[in-house]
Amino acid sequence: MEHTAGTGLAERDFRAAMRHLPTAVAVLTVLTRAGPAGMTAGSVTSVSMDPELLSVCLRRGSRLSGAIADSGGFVVNLLQEHQAPVARWFASSERFGAGDEFHGIGWHPAPNGGHPILADAACVFECRTEGQVPNGDHLLTIGWVTACKVKPSARPLLSYRGRFHRIGGAPAEEVPAPGGAARTGPFRT
Repeated sequence: MEHTAGTGLAERDFRAAMRHLPTAVAVLTVLTRAGPAGMTAGSVTSVSMDPELLSVCLRRGSRLSGAIADSGGFVVNLLQEHQAPVARWFASSERFGAGDEFHGIGWHPAPNGGHPILADAACVFECRTEGQVPNGDHLLTIGWVTACKVKPSARPLLSYRGRFHRIGGAPAEEVPAPGGAARTGPFRT
């Protein structure tokens, strides 16, 4: 049994618990000397509003972590619910043997740096790499958002318990509380 250093917590238990954290599904993209590269990620988080910073976590030594450091920038493409095949492709190692891992994937170059913007993404963040900080087996990569574009009617693709999901039903604020009383905010009854 593998334990997380110093805690006695089994790695598999931590991994299983983290699968219960719903996350938006994103594809990180970067233009390298060899061409465009990408990977599916579920660890995109806002860091600061002033300046506009976000973070992504990349496995140490991964092809994309080095490419992002070398290129000085990247794009975060948040996927729509119908783009699960795109997420699966960029999560699969099969793309490395495909020659052009973007073959059949619609994209265009970002105005700042030429990094790939995926066609039909729900939301796109163009980023300048601010730094990469080693943490455990990953690098916390900070991106300064230089541009973003949102499709207001887009419905995001989510990951929960190792499967892709879509948002369904009414927003939680509109769901009746136990006993039938309507809630008007997250903690009011």
